Amino acid sequence: MASQKFSYFSFLFLAIIASVLSYGIAEIEFDNDTSRFCKTAQDKDLCKTMISGVTNWHDAIGEAIKVTLSLAKELKSQSDLIVPELVNLQPGKKDSIQKTCKESFKTVFDMLKEAQTALAAGDNVTLQTKLSAALDAECVDALSNAGATFPLANKAKELDIKVSICLAIMAQNEIFVHRELRN
Repeated sequence: MASQKFSYFSFLFLAIIASVLSYGIAEIEFDNDTSRFCKTAQDKDLCKTMISGVTNWHDAIGEAIKVTLSLAKELKSQSDLIVPELVNLQPGKKDSIQKTCKESFKTVFDMLKEAQTALAAGDNVTLQTKLSAALDAECVDALSNAGATFPLANKAKELDIKVSICLAIMAQNEIFVHRELRN
């Protein structure tokens, strides 16, 4: 009887050890993949493309901000091209949308620049705040409400997605930090 209990206990113990080891191995294998930074991103493939080759969170968020900032700078410089594309709207409405987009692109650009500064300073609270403030969908909403489908409107949507990816990478770090604190 005691031998049978010991055998059952040994089998259970081995099963637990195997589970723990397999979980540990899966974590080690997963940590070698940049996708660990993109787990909470809406568009995981775009996220992986944005941060290709990075090996740590700091580089991942830095690269994501850099890529997003590049698009924001491009859109900021092209905001005067919006009015000519809005052919079916009244001039006042066109001007209103262009003003909204100029302000939106400037806000996104400025907030991303400030996020870069916060990242360099190691200030994650400010980094989170600036990334959240960079998520400005006013231009995308205005263009969408006007039925705009031209390339600049699509780039504005892409900018919103990239900012949300930056926030997702930030959130993924927070999840990781909290998990590490529990262990």
